[in-house]
Amino acid sequence: MSKSGYKRAKDETDGAEAVGFSGGGRYTTQSSWNQKYHTMRSDKLKSDVVTRTNEHTGNISRSQRPNAFTMMKNFYDGYKDPNTREATLRHGRAVRPSTKKFADNEFFGHDRTVLRGTAPREGLPDDIHTDGERNIGEGFVADILDREYVTLDKLPPEVRKQLRVKFDNRPYFTSWVMFVNIVILIITLCTQRIAPVAFVEKRYTMQLLRHNLAYETVGYYQSTNFWIGPDYQSLIHLGAKYSPCMRKDSMYYKKIREDIEIEDASGCCIRQDLNACWQSAKQDCTSNFAKFQEGKVCGLAKEGCQQVEYNNASLWTGPYSTWPDCPIKDNYQDKITSDDPDDTLNLKCEVSARPCCIGLQGECVMVSQDECKFRNGFFHENQTLCSHVSCISDICGLSGFLFPDTPDQFYRALLPTFMHAGVIHLLITLVFQATILRDMEKFAGWWRIGFIYFASGIGGTMLSAILIPYQPEVGASGALYGILAALIVEVVVNWKIYKSPWMELAKLLLFVALLFLVGLLPWIDNFAHFGGFLFGFLTSFVILPHVNFSEEDRIAKMVVQIVCGVLAVVLFVLLFIVFYLAQDSVCDNCKYINCIPFTDTFCQDSSQELRPRVGN
Repeated sequence: MSKSGYKRAKDETDGAEAVGFSGGGRYTTQSSWNQKYHTMRSDKLKSDVVTRTNEHTGNISRSQRPNAFTMMKNFYDGYKDPNTREATLRHGRAVRPSTKKFADNEFFGHDRTVLRGTAPREGLPDDIHTDGERNIGEGFVADILDREYVTLDKLPPEVRKQLRVKFDNRPYFTSWVMFVNIVILIITLCTQRIAPVAFVEKRYTMQLLRHNLAYETVGYYQSTNFWIGPDYQSLIHLGAKYSPCMRKDSMYYKKIREDIEIEDASGCCIRQDLNACWQSAKQDCTSNFAKFQEGKVCGLAKEGCQQVEYNNASLWTGPYSTWPDCPIKDNYQDKITSDDPDDTLNLKCEVSARPCCIGLQGECVMVSQDECKFRNGFFHENQTLCSHVSCISDICGLSGFLFPDTPDQFYRALLPTFMHAGVIHLLITLVFQATILRDMEKFAGWWRIGFIYFASGIGGTMLSAILIPYQPEVGASGALYGILAALIVEVVVNWKIYKSPWMELAKLLLFVALLFLVGLLPWIDNFAHFGGFLFGFLTSFVILPHVNFSEEDRIAKMVVQIVCGVLAVVLFVLLFIVFYLAQDSVCDNCKYINCIPFTDTFCQDSSQELRPRVGN
């Protein structure tokens, strides 16, 4: 740079001040870059002569090595021009960008020098710009939507000072959350079974030797996953949103009580050769080689219990579900004596069916171990009654429950944000995170974006858990819709910097509306989208940086921040109260927001009802 050029740059930049703005943030201004410029110029190293000897000819060549100041300035000059950045990184130097004449009425969003303050004079190169900067109203989405901005001469001087602030927050949160998402999916694919890739349930059949010692064809419906990933049961086991695992679900336990009543009316169906016996209803004991003993439990009675504390006969009266969990031990059948041999046949026979927990709802059926394995169930080989096992614990997995039969995995409100249904699902999320989320973090910083991200994710999950409690859901869609809401808030709070603010807002709303229409498909949780969008909108108003256009505007925005903050807290509390204490509240017509039932089975999981029991 010539002395006259340096003098002009000094005159232009010495007057710039490091000004603040509402919301705070990490930033750099012209004066900070000017200080660095002076420091490098005063402390630059002296150039020295580099001597090189040619290995083949022995000739000695001498060249002047550029000093540190020149190398650094060339490096930053190259970063101004996207076409020379690759060469800058490769060679450590770049061609000096061409100068241009700037007009005072240029859009500040299209030229960073005009955005930062006074327009440069003719022939003066633009000031230093780093790739990590993201100014108010700009960014990835602004470039896609081709936003236009008002001219600087239409803005007050106080607003111009606020617009000089440049954000260079590094996307630490985005990088971290992307890494966690990838690692969790890799672990999931390596440890869980992969579901068939399809859009509807697939039926599997197989001929098995069943508990009645007869070969029969057994079939069941397997959930599919077109995202290329694990089945729903595996996702629940790993932490998906599933209301029966998060609370003592009234409808689920109502089904359990109905199953227990049916079990209390059952008896022991015994083959005549005593090679097999199983617990069943009287109408289901139809084998010609078996007889039904009413009021008996196969493999469970006071005579077969070896524990002294259970010798009291009063413990063995009443419903089966109240009986002690004391099944007969192996090799103890021959030691049982009774005046009536038929009275103890249920203890001397070979129990061929045990409790098996199957399906997403943890239904308990009495089947053989081979059949339970074929149906991907959880087999309890040491139990005799379904009322003595907790199928919901088997289905939910993870850390179990603090108190038996009382689901309390409230942390499932956050876990689904890190999980994905499959490879395609993860790729869509990563594209969004690497573009929009990363761009917003460069503007707002890691803690603001992290707060909006998790608040939106939890809020979306809780709304989904209330409205579709029996549909397992994973993914960061609620959190990502919260980031989309933040983009809209950024337009609203900085309304006057746009040339056509209504047009910019309409573009964003149209984009979000199209995404909500896609959410009407049965494999996408639109309730999580709505909940995430709502909480993202409220929290963004509270903590996103913005421009104050006047004192009245600053006070109005402060009032809006307080109202949105209080409203967000109230809605969070209300969601948790409704989820845990008002489980009987339903919204029948809300299901059309999440899925439109074009066929009878198109939206079979998008309801507030449990599926019918499949039975044995």
